[in-house]
Amino acid sequence: MRAKPKLRSWVWPPPPVARRLWLTIALASLYSVAVYALGRGVMGELPPWSSEFGLVNGIVLGVLVGLRVRAAFDRWTDGQKLWAEVIVHSRNLALKTAHFLRGDATDRRAVELLVGRFAGALMNRLRGPCPAEHVPLQLAAQLHALAPEWFRAGKLDLPGLWAWEANVRALSDAAGQCERVALAPVPASFHALLRHGLLVSLVLAPWHLIHALGLWALPVQALIIYFLFGIELTAEEIENPFGTDADDLPLETFCETVRHDVTEVLAGAGAPTAPMPAPSDAAVGAATPTVTDGEAG
Repeated sequence: MRAKPKLRSWVWPPPPVARRLWLTIALASLYSVAVYALGRGVMGELPPWSSEFGLVNGIVLGVLVGLRVRAAFDRWTDGQKLWAEVIVHSRNLALKTAHFLRGDATDRRAVELLVGRFAGALMNRLRGPCPAEHVPLQLAAQLHALAPEWFRAGKLDLPGLWAWEANVRALSDAAGQCERVALAPVPASFHALLRHGLLVSLVLAPWHLIHALGLWALPVQALIIYFLFGIELTAEEIENPFGTDADDLPLETFCETVRHDVTEVLAGAGAPTAPMPAPSDAAVGAATPTVTDGEAG
């Protein structure tokens, strides 16, 4: 159970995007000071529509920022859910090995190594750059090949074979969905529109605020920049949740959880039991999936 956050955590430490955010606020504040110092002598009455323009620009920015945060957080949440599936299916493979497999310690050790390496290889591939060889795919292929081999050797019965294959497929599917989150780009047009809107607001807002608030426009402008640009920078950080930044998912912890849990389950599997009778050729044929002409088409 997580400990309740302390009141101090509301204000410290600063957000992980603080360094870039402080730089943006400093530049915007310098620009506001320049507008205040240079614009007093040339600034006349603002057009009557300036207030309405500021309101419309704020509404448009609010909608765009809301959509941006929703899209980025959905990707982060998808990554979290998919890695939870990787952990669960890895545990289930270990449990099914301990329950169904009537092999020796060598077989269980092979499962422990392959499942543990699968999580680490998936983490490395998601963080890129992607190597030419697809290591998680190769490990999944080795996991797929184990169950039919055990079945023919009489170490695994038919229900165990089906259960094992279902879990390996689910593990491979979760890995593929993680790659979708990592590799699918965010639409460039959406990025461009939002950033153009933020820049227009940064350039034009001081003229209106200084006319209305005087020197008070400086802290007000800084506060606006803090939230608008802070949200955009945070969304940029979390849209790829598999990196190494502070806002990204703790993939090393997930991989260690997989290795620890799989090792713990298989270590408690007990001594190997006597092998089952070797299956007949008919049973092997029934357990091996076939592709019909219709399915091949």
